[in-house]
Amino acid sequence: MLRALHLAIIQTAALLVPASERAEWLTEWRAELWYVNRRATAFCLGAFCDAFWMNRNTPAPPTRRWFSFESPLKCVMFLAALAALSTLLTTVLPGEPETTTSRSSYLDFSLAFALLGYFFGLLVAASPIAPLRLGKYPVNRYAPAVSVRLLRWVFLVVKMALVVLIAQCGALALASIPPLAGWSMLLGQILGFRWALKDQRERCPVCLRLLSSPTRIGDPSQSFLGWYGTELVCTHGHGVLYVPGDSMSWYEVQQWQYLDPTWNNLLS
Repeated sequence: MLRALHLAIIQTAALLVPASERAEWLTEWRAELWYVNRRATAFCLGAFCDAFWMNRNTPAPPTRRWFSFESPLKCVMFLAALAALSTLLTTVLPGEPETTTSRSSYLDFSLAFALLGYFFGLLVAASPIAPLRLGKYPVNRYAPAVSVRLLRWVFLVVKMALVVLIAQCGALALASIPPLAGWSMLLGQILGFRWALKDQRERCPVCLRLLSSPTRIGDPSQSFLGWYGTELVCTHGHGVLYVPGDSMSWYEVQQWQYLDPTWNNLLS
């Protein structure tokens, strides 16, 4: 009777584990349960903590990504279309006529919130939730020319510029309510900066396409002296990205490695 209850607890905890890892996770916990002779119920309840950890740290499949535009051109075109739409809304939406003084006051108010948005956006991006650092991209003999590597920064600047335009036009559409307009600009810039940096970290620095095939490498018990984290590859064979599993890993930030051109045929 108790054995059935313990199996039911583990089975319930398994619902929190991602479907791709659930079968293997269940097999391990059921096998370990047979060797537990004392405090088996407490052991089974510990499965919920492990299931929560698996749910949080298992890489999401590419189909679950939001705004998952593999091509950099599609990403920029989407942001440009959204910026054009938000700009058009600011011109067609009816608004109350404003005097020169009120318009000037509003522009000053918008400028102040824009500066606050830039400041707080960078602060949020620099937080542990969304670190400002994009990672390490050491140059080796397989690295492309400097002009190609600079395109990555141009792409990031274009994304952030479009994000700022979208946030400001959205705030202008709410010009009749200055406090709401200011806070919408602030929130839009914070979320936009975080998304732009996160999207940049998941792209190849050469072709700027989204990386794929996330693979878990290593073991949590080896995170201090060994390698533990996730490996993503460029489908065009330009390189491999190593993402540390936690802050205790000897890799503090994600690191890119350029591959030999012969990998192009193997991964494409």
